[in-house]
Amino acid sequence: MKLMILIVPKTESDQISKIIGSYKIDFQAALPAKGTAPTEMLEYLSLGEKERDLIFSIVDDLDVEKIFEELKSKMNFLDSGHGVAFTISIDAITKLSYQYLYNELQTDGGNA
Repeated sequence: MKLMILIVPKTESDQISKIIGSYKIDFQAALPAKGTAPTEMLEYLSLGEKERDLIFSIVDDLDVEKIFEELKSKMNFLDSGHGVAFTISIDAITKLSYQYLYNELQTDGGNA
């Protein structure tokens, strides 16, 4: 299981969330982001547009490459200005906790 983190233009956030959401394990949170980096740094990171969203998503290891391929083909994600995306491994204990919570939500129908 991986935590996928994306910094994307606000105008593309919904489309990117839909792509990620179409895969098996999915939890997403999107937050408005405002950078303070100098223009040179923004250009280097392909973040030319000022209004951005920071998307956190939990995805299955097997889906990471598929998601990146879909972002590349449908959103031209490798072109300059489309954002930054990377993943971080989630340890086994956290993974078990997530699976427990996910199963609880599924059996409870999402009611807390």
